[in-house]
Parts: sequence; C-alpha cells; structure tokens
Amino acid sequence: MPAKSISATVPNSGRIVHDPELCRGCRICEVACSAYHDGVCSAHLSRIHVIPDDLALEFPAHVCKQCPYPSCYYACPKRDKAMCIDEDTGARYINEEECIRCGSCFRACPFNPSLVWQREEDSKNIYYKCDLCRDRDQGPICVEVCPRGALTFQARGGK
Repeated sequence: MPAKSISATVPNSGRIVHDPELCRGCRICEVACSAYHDGVCSAHLSRIHVIPDDLALEFPAHVCKQCPYPSCYYACPKRDKAMCIDEDTGARYINEEECIRCGSCFRACPFNPSLVWQREEDSKNIYYKCDLCRDRDQGPICVEVCPRGALTFQARGGK
C-alpha cells in the first residue's frame, strides 16, 4: 500500500480549550489524565500540563491542539501505524505498540514546549500526547474533572 501523500487532507478533530481566566492551577486535570492513561497519579505522565507563571499569577495549560495539519503525524515514518488518526473522533494519537521511538513527532511539533511529551522508561524514550481520551465514551477526563470549568471540549468542526 503506498504511503499517504504529505498533501493529503486529514479529518478534523475536536480539541480541548483552556480558559486561563477560570484556571487556578489546581492541576487536578494532570492527575486525572495520568490516572486514566497510566494508572498512576503523576503530573509527569499527564498529557496535559499546567505550567504556572507565579509572577503573573497565571496558569497556562499545555495540551495537544489537534492541529488541522498535524506535523507530528506527517513526520512519523510509521504514519498510520504509530502516529495515527482515530477514524471516529479524528484525534491524533500515538500507538505505543507500533512506535519505534525515533522522536520525529516530538521534534516536528511546532509548539514550544512541544505538545508531544517524552519520558525515559527502561533506558528508552517513550513519546505520548493527548488523544482526547478517544476510548472514553464521556470524552476527555481532564474536562470532566476540572472544578472551575476552565477546560472545555470543542467538538469536531466547532468554533
């Protein structure tokens, strides 16, 4: 099967929207995310990161933007096997079983800090990113647990 063209259109995805006016930096979203995905409460393993700016008293959240032209997806040498797009939700996600840990997705992310996260496990780099809790019927867990409503889920095609 031939590889998809770089100019191929990918389906839209929903995305998580953060309202910094409502966020107070409790980081419950991080704990819920890591508990759901990895079975442990660890901000380090979360797919969403609240990085407080103590001087400005702001709490920006960094989470995958589910780009319309996902650089991480196009950079992956195992596109559609390791870096995938969910047919039902459009969510861009990493299939860790197929990932060869080359870091192309991490380096291709246009955001700083990268919204593809990296951790070391058994002397190997593991890459992971928000997948919008694609296997969860209720949607992203971070949105559900946010006590101030600072996180919302914007469905595919939403404004």
